[in-house]
Amino acid sequence: MHNPFSIYWNKNWTFQIVHMEGGTYIEAKGLGALIRKPLQANESPFTAADNLVHGEDKNRTSLFNSWKSKNIHSFN
Repeated sequence: MHNPFSIYWNKNWTFQIVHMEGGTYIEAKGLGALIRKPLQANESPFTAADNLVHGEDKNRTSLFNSWKSKNIHSFN
């Protein structure tokens, strides 16, 4: 595995494993965001990367739906 690496189903993101602050982290860059979380000892880097981006996608979708709901109500 190369560092940085990518996952074929997450083409908009690149990932790398980072050693900092006494720990190992998985870091994702893409779509104007940089996010990271600790990489657990029993966790695959590919699984950790997928879960990291999935969590970010759920957060963005929730924020968008909240914004959309507020805008619809302001026009009525």
